[in-house]
Amino acid sequence: MRPMILVGAGGALGALARWGIAEMVTVSADGFPWPTLIVNLAGCLLIGIAARRLAPATDVWFAGVTGVLGGFTTYSAFANEVRSLFDTDHTSLGLVYIGVTIAGGLLAVEIGRAAAR
Repeated sequence: MRPMILVGAGGALGALARWGIAEMVTVSADGFPWPTLIVNLAGCLLIGIAARRLAPATDVWFAGVTGVLGGFTTYSAFANEVRSLFDTDHTSLGLVYIGVTIAGGLLAVEIGRAAAR
């Protein structure tokens, strides 16, 4: 029961942080979804740090990684935004978004892991 409470509380905090960033950062005129890219890359950086610094299956991991970072990052929004870019004839921009998100996410995890050494 304890891990479930920690994940739930952390997830609520992460979702609120994601919402706050979405409120502060606007989508550009061409429809590029900056808020989701920012939270996903930041989340990748933070999970890279966490992977080096935190033991899995601990209270801190459940609350911070599974909860906060799980609630903060969002694959579903990413997928929906790509679909929307394709639907509005911004296919090239959608492909750039896919590439930047995946390559940038992998790079951010590695930077986080290196920074945590």
